Amino acid sequence: MTKRIREAVEVTGLTADAAPLAFRWRGSAYRVLTVLGHWREDASYWSGGGIEVPQRDLWRVEACNGAGPRAASGVYELVSERGGWRLDRVWD
Repeated sequence: MTKRIREAVEVTGLTADAAPLAFRWRGSAYRVLTVLGHWREDASYWSGGGIEVPQRDLWRVEACNGAGPRAASGVYELVSERGGWRLDRVWD
């Protein structure tokens, strides 16, 4: 089950292919463990509908907030759009 979040986050590092390495959300730091998926949406994806959609990159990642045995990991969907980042979804 997912929760729709849609909150701004600060991404604190990127790989060579622009994947997030870490992010801050609600005062906590998260480290990306693995990228589970990446896709891009742009205007051509929505063509014909008369809707203006900016290009956005979506990254589904497994991330943890902390280190050692107390670290909790989860699945998060991060969106890069117009130079900013947001957390779009969190999986339970």
